Amino acid sequence: MTEDDRWREIEPPEGGPSAPPNERFNPLASALGVFVAIAIPVVVVGYTRPAGVNGTIIVIGIAVGALAGFLAGLWVASRGGQIWRGPRL
Repeated sequence: MTEDDRWREIEPPEGGPSAPPNERFNPLASALGVFVAIAIPVVVVGYTRPAGVNGTIIVIGIAVGALAGFLAGLWVASRGGQIWRGPRL
């Protein structure tokens, strides 16, 4: 080791066990997750109302969930699956 090597910044390797994790998300999985997270609670409310099943609430929940899931999937795809850009702690 030379004197200059002591002060050189050590870059993490591109791959391997000591490389920083490459966090990339699948756009389809993200879209499905957002759809399920929005649609299921609304559909459950539509089914379990004290006044009986309300098909309008169910359809609205599925439509809003599908739209939000589609937009989330497009957003993730436009970023290449990388949600956070820049340095991570």
